[in-house]
Amino acid sequence: MNAPPSEDHHPVLPAVLSAEGIDHFFVSPEGTVLQALDQVSLSVADGEFVCVVGPSGCGKSTLLRILGGLDAPSAGEVRLRPELSVVPPVAFVFQDCGVLPWLTVRANAAFGLRMSGVGRKLSDGVADRWLARVGLSEFADSYPDRLSGGMRQRLALARAFASGSPVLLMDEPLGALDPQNRLLMQEHLLRLWEQEHKTVVLVTHSIDEALLLGDRVLVMSDRPGRITDTFTVPFPRPRTAAVQDTTAFARLRVRVRQALRAHRPEEAAR
Repeated sequence: MNAPPSEDHHPVLPAVLSAEGIDHFFVSPEGTVLQALDQVSLSVADGEFVCVVGPSGCGKSTLLRILGGLDAPSAGEVRLRPELSVVPPVAFVFQDCGVLPWLTVRANAAFGLRMSGVGRKLSDGVADRWLARVGLSEFADSYPDRLSGGMRQRLALARAFASGSPVLLMDEPLGALDPQNRLLMQEHLLRLWEQEHKTVVLVTHSIDEALLLGDRVLVMSDRPGRITDTFTVPFPRPRTAAVQDTTAFARLRVRVRQALRAHRPEEAAR
């Protein structure tokens, strides 16, 4: 029996997204049945920004896909607040941006709305407003091949926010960017979230990114992934990258790093 994860804080607001007892098995290319997730449970409150960190291959991306309905769990249940079914409840942002090269920048930003049945005039108007907010208005009629990597990721964020979905699921959305662009995008994402207060679950390998962006950080063990620790991020909002230079940030970084190491097989064997 696994011990329950340690928690600094439980959200007190009503859960928008929750999962209970999620297991996930898959078959390797050699035909071996492997377990990716082991009894994962979590609850995300309305407007909360939750970050998930863990070693490579621990099942973070699998968990995100299950939360968003792209994959089915082998056991357990995912629940969304019932009233969210009236609109597409979830929008994804992936590391590779997922922009469609045959559509203009405007059409990419409007894609989620168009798939929901919103007319062209209205969806293009919403898209144009979001392109302005991410600094891409002058590229609205261009195609994505004219955009840099950072600009394509801004487009992916604009599309997710423009969709109207109350829940955003982000899988290493900034992982492919160089350090300078990554920091700029982190601050951009902070501003957008602080203005919109979407409910966000973000998977990242970066402890610093998780502590900069999140309200809580969930730590996962090596495969099969379990949530072993939960840390509340105490830094007030609005938040900027300058918080990373504080002693409190450094101390919390050490605590999260220690939690990650504690559940690696090579560490446990020592």
